[in-house]
Amino acid sequence: MSNSLDFKAHPRSWRDFKLVYPVIARRSKGLSIGVNLNPDRVCNFDCIYCEVNRTDFHPGKGLIPLPPKNLPRPKVELAEISRELLSLLAIVKDGTLWNEPEFATTPENLKRLNDIAFSGDGEPTACPQFSGAVQAVIEARALAGFSSQTVKLVLITNATRFHRPNVREGLRAIVAAQGEIWAKLDAGTPEYFRKIDKTNIDYGRVLENILSVSGELPLNIQTCMMRVNGDAPSLAEIEAYIHRLVYFLENGAKLNTVQLYTVARPPAQAFVTSLSVAELAEIAELIRQRTGLSVEFFGGSVGLTQKG
Repeated sequence: MSNSLDFKAHPRSWRDFKLVYPVIARRSKGLSIGVNLNPDRVCNFDCIYCEVNRTDFHPGKGLIPLPPKNLPRPKVELAEISRELLSLLAIVKDGTLWNEPEFATTPENLKRLNDIAFSGDGEPTACPQFSGAVQAVIEARALAGFSSQTVKLVLITNATRFHRPNVREGLRAIVAAQGEIWAKLDAGTPEYFRKIDKTNIDYGRVLENILSVSGELPLNIQTCMMRVNGDAPSLAEIEAYIHRLVYFLENGAKLNTVQLYTVARPPAQAFVTSLSVAELAEIAELIRQRTGLSVEFFGGSVGLTQKG
């Protein structure tokens, strides 16, 4: 087995670190340092395309919902985030990271630190220490000698908790530090939303949250499209999705771009496979034509026949 990290490998662990990990990421076009605020793999979504296998971690269960208020989750230690992040940033800065076995074959054009991303094994904003973690990362980045111009902060989120005051505080801090919020919108209809993201959270809540925050803070929309049991999203579903984007824009949303991608790593559900690059390109062009938004798309190869 190769030790090389690539776009199809996003391990959430590295060395003896518990919360911080390095990956080469498609959408970052280089090195991304992940901050995992959900080491217990708790999430309020159970997306069918997610590569996090929660059944192994919690035998016999799929979605691991947020616990009741009287059963708090294990606390994420902010000091541990700072310590691990400073240690990793130091070897990125002096270049010794690229001597590590996992990164030794990284192409030269990808040997660049692009971002520090709140991502990991669940919804970052579900962490009770979310806003504190944002401040800890901002401070560690500065202590390590990196600026917002050279290394941006990124939040990868399902937007379900944007209405909570402590989460909104963290969102504002990210944008004030010239970071980016990547908000998930995988569907144009409630039915497809439930099919893809598998959650009890109301689709309308996600739409309201995206509209509310994007009226104040700029957002990127991230959308995963895929084949489910061999079927790509229908034209009607794609049209409904585009209609949501148009609705946001007509109501004052500040949307920077749409990131359209497909599965690149084997998901928990084997019936989920990638769209082709040609299919993504066609959908991206429809979005551009109808919304005027910038659209990036990122291919994958899960379940696709490779020609060579």
